[in-house]
Amino acid sequence: MQAETKPCQNCRKNFVIESEDFNFYEKIKVPPPTFCPDCRRQRRWAWRNNMSLYSRKCDLCSKAVVSVYSPDSGLTIYCNKCWWSDNWDPKSYGVEYDFSRPFFEQFKELMHKVPHMAIVNDDGIASVNCEYTHDWWFSKNCYMCFSGWHVENVMYSFFVLSGKDIMDCSIIRSRSEQLYECYMTSGCYNLKYSSVSKACMDSQFLYDCIDCKDCFMSTGLRNKKYHFKNKQYSKEEYEKILGDYRLDTYAGVEKAEKEFNEFILGHPRRSSLVFRCLNTLGDIISDSKNVRDSFIVKNSENLRYCDFAGDSSGPDKDSYDITLSGGISESYECVVGDHSQLNFFGLLSVKSQDIKYTQHCHNCKHSFGSIALRNSNYVILNKQYSKEEYEKLLPKIIEHMNQMPYKDTKGIEYKYGEYFPINLSYFGYNESCAHEEFPLSREEALEKNYLWQDNIQRTTGKETLKPESIPESINDVDDSILEDVLLCVDCKRNYKIIKNELIFYRKMQIPIPRRCFFCRNAARVARRNPFKLWQRKCMCDTDSHSHGKGECETEFKTSYAPERPEIVYCEKCYKAEIY
Repeated sequence: MQAETKPCQNCRKNFVIESEDFNFYEKIKVPPPTFCPDCRRQRRWAWRNNMSLYSRKCDLCSKAVVSVYSPDSGLTIYCNKCWWSDNWDPKSYGVEYDFSRPFFEQFKELMHKVPHMAIVNDDGIASVNCEYTHDWWFSKNCYMCFSGWHVENVMYSFFVLSGKDIMDCSIIRSRSEQLYECYMTSGCYNLKYSSVSKACMDSQFLYDCIDCKDCFMSTGLRNKKYHFKNKQYSKEEYEKILGDYRLDTYAGVEKAEKEFNEFILGHPRRSSLVFRCLNTLGDIISDSKNVRDSFIVKNSENLRYCDFAGDSSGPDKDSYDITLSGGISESYECVVGDHSQLNFFGLLSVKSQDIKYTQHCHNCKHSFGSIALRNSNYVILNKQYSKEEYEKLLPKIIEHMNQMPYKDTKGIEYKYGEYFPINLSYFGYNESCAHEEFPLSREEALEKNYLWQDNIQRTTGKETLKPESIPESINDVDDSILEDVLLCVDCKRNYKIIKNELIFYRKMQIPIPRRCFFCRNAARVARRNPFKLWQRKCMCDTDSHSHGKGECETEFKTSYAPERPEIVYCEKCYKAEIY
């Protein structure tokens, strides 16, 4: 088919469905989307809790548990041990499909009956001491972490796939140790306050540096040592400069951070972080081919509109609109569908094949509109069918979804091929990941009929130690701080310092943070470019580059919006500039 321009049902803006997109939709037998790529991404992320945790009781054994579902979510929740046990049967909640009502209405009712796992991790099974983690696996001694595996001693971090002794970091894929406030680094050791760097050690405040040691406040360095603001110094000179900044103090770190941010704005950045790829368009992509309009992807091929895709355990292949998944193929509109094939419109449904509209299903095949199934085949709305019954009923349900679509309060129709509507999500929009990428005010969210969580679990007004009373240097902090309640300088939330955290700060010579974990995470999110591309031209006008006199005329797509202050170069000009 020829490319078509269509209006998005949700935002009303036009978007293009290209001929190869139509080929994909035809191949997997789903209709073309009626939501634009941004609205599809927002819709998926709205079904994932960001980092809000709640204290609840298991509704089966009454044990106190930590949960990603608030007590007023209306959901039944079980602790992990009960959820995986044989003490209940997900199919006991099965119901007949009702052809007099829209599918999504029926699914919502089922969703509020079938028990959900309080928090998704394998603590006490394949992980040890990882109770306060979500979507977290095969790890040890981790606290307040989200989306990761195969790590040890990690705290307050998001999307860490390999490493040890890491705190306040995001997007760490390759083996790393002793990291603090790092974003998208790999293979690093003893690195602090740094981004987009590889194989660096004993350094701080680096941006896009590779194979560097003992460097401070620099950008674009390769195989360097004892550099400060991209200039070479002797070991003695470097150590004196570093010592003068007193990075063991809060004031010293604040001063260095401000200087560093101003310094890197004066140096060019590459238009996109795409490495060892073929025919690829997006940002933060490596070792992939035929990946377009995607972000934070590794070891994958033939993807479009995907984010946080692919990992070392297996590539993502031949899929569209995949979020936080690895080892997935021929799938569409899916959030955490690891190691699955033909996984359509799934949420935390893994190791499965030919499943549609499922949540929290494991090792299943040929299932539709079901929740919490394990090792099951031919199930619809949690009711078991024979192979013949299933294959006869499913086409009728899909036809019914098209003839009697679910309509939200804005009149948007959800037929077969649309992901779960945002207004049915059991998460408040402000506690979902969608709020990070597509922020809305409370009024805007409620006007769209999205949930809003006014009771996010937090403590205020209980502080025993004010920010100005915290010792400036970590060397002056004694163990009594473990008994204190601190006050975030930004959101005024109370927070505490735990024992392993204090040990880490002392070991890494990091001052006690004056911001809570949530505000520190928000600051890291702000460092990441949006999941969006703009057409721009290279900003280089250096005569010594290959384009000769005048401005470089190379155009590209980049995640740097035109109004951003950064200097953005094409790949060729950027490589000519690095040190």
